Amino acid sequence: MGTPQFAVPSLELLSKTRYCPILCITQPDKPKGRKQKLLPPEVKIKAIELGISVIQPNDINDPEIITKLTNLKPDIIITVAYGGYLKKAIRKLPVYGCINLHPSLLPEYRGAAPINYALFNDDTRTGVTVFKIVAKMDAGPIISQSETEIRKDEYYTELSYRLAQMGAEEVLKTLKKIEKNGLNTNPQDDKNATFSHKLQKKDLIIEWDQPAEKIRNKVRGLAEIPGAVASFRKSRIKIIEIETLKTNSGLVPGTILNIEKNMGIVIASGDFDILLKRVQPAGKRIMISYAFNLGARIKPEEKFENGF
Repeated sequence: MGTPQFAVPSLELLSKTRYCPILCITQPDKPKGRKQKLLPPEVKIKAIELGISVIQPNDINDPEIITKLTNLKPDIIITVAYGGYLKKAIRKLPVYGCINLHPSLLPEYRGAAPINYALFNDDTRTGVTVFKIVAKMDAGPIISQSETEIRKDEYYTELSYRLAQMGAEEVLKTLKKIEKNGLNTNPQDDKNATFSHKLQKKDLIIEWDQPAEKIRNKVRGLAEIPGAVASFRKSRIKIIEIETLKTNSGLVPGTILNIEKNMGIVIASGDFDILLKRVQPAGKRIMISYAFNLGARIKPEEKFENGF
């Protein structure tokens, strides 16, 4: 069971082994983009390509779906970013229960946005965890876990890709362990649990009066998708990459100080100045900030405002 791109490496890797899934369950097709065209989830696309049967129930806990799963007599159900809650009837169905791949070192960052939060908080390490699903979200006992360092210049898209690949290997390793030794788990320490709530619009907004490093971590945690949002000349613009500088102009946060040729746009923050390196204007592709300036003809003392 999986839906977005993050789940694709696990599906793809398992399909090449003796653990190839007999069924893939993903979320229904959803409208996307300006034209709201109905598009399939990435996992559906990959499953069809691999010749694996796919179903897309509106409610995973529907009695008809449970009957279908019961008839399959699954040994195990694996979920990777599926996006649906599994009730007891499904959790108790497989021989070895249901397991989930989570991109954090549980009990850290339970919830929907662990990768974003690790970057928001400037963490130096993260990892992947495979655990047995229980009624409480992301609280089940741990089966397997691996750690990795977070690079100082790494942003969300890169880290998510890396953890998806790493997680696929962890899922495969877990299945081999279960097959050889049965299902062995270690309980999570609830007292050390932290949480990452589902991102809301307000979480994407850059507040220029914040410290430069905090702004940089927000940009890292949201780039390239969905992107940290600001406003310029009353139009929305996504800030994709920035660099914190050692200068402190003391000007009103968001004020443009100057344009560095072939480098980017220098603006003031709550403390140190910031160099905008890559941006994405509304309706356009990601571009280097200097190229954006060539079209916009930015003048010093113009301002970037908070988004929305």
